[in-house]
Amino acid sequence: MSRLPNILSLLRLLLSPLLFYVPQQYVLPLFILLALSDALDGFIARLLKAKTELGKVLDPLADKVLMFCVLLLCTFKLGRLPPYLFYILLLRDLFLILGGLLLLIKTGGVIQAKLAGKLTTLSLSLLIFSCMLGKSIGILLVVVLTLIFLSWFDYALEGYKRLKSQTSYEL
Repeated sequence: MSRLPNILSLLRLLLSPLLFYVPQQYVLPLFILLALSDALDGFIARLLKAKTELGKVLDPLADKVLMFCVLLLCTFKLGRLPPYLFYILLLRDLFLILGGLLLLIKTGGVIQAKLAGKLTTLSLSLLIFSCMLGKSIGILLVVVLTLIFLSWFDYALEGYKRLKSQTSYEL
C-alpha cells in the first residue's frame, strides 16, 4: 500500500500521452482522471506517511508531462491556445531544470516548490480545463502568462541568492 502514490504517479506519467490518441470526447474525462490522480497520490502519500525519494521526482515529472501533453493538445491539435504560451512555458521550465541542476551541483540542494509556481500550475490547469470546455480564455490567459513570468523571476531570484551565498571560490 505504501507504493500506491508512486504507482499513481507512474500511471499518470505513462497515460498522459494517450490524450493525443483517444477520441476527442474522451480527452476531457481522461484529463480530469489524470489530474485527480495527482491530488490522490499526494493525499495518500501524506495519509500513509509514504513519501519517498522516488516520489519526490516521479510526481513533479508526471505533473509536467501531463501539463505539456494537454498544452500541446490544446495548442497544436485543437488550436484553442496560442503557440507562444507553450513556448514561453517550455523556456521557463527548461530554465528551471537547468538552474535546479546547477544548484544541486553547487549547493547540494534544490529549490522546493514555491507559491508562485503552485499558482502558475493551478491557473494553467484552469486555463486548460476552460480550453477543453471551449470557454473564453482571455483574462485567464493573461493571468497565466503573468504568473509564468512571476514564478520564473521568483525561482531565478531564489537560485541567485543561494548561489551567491556560496563563497566565490566554490562557484
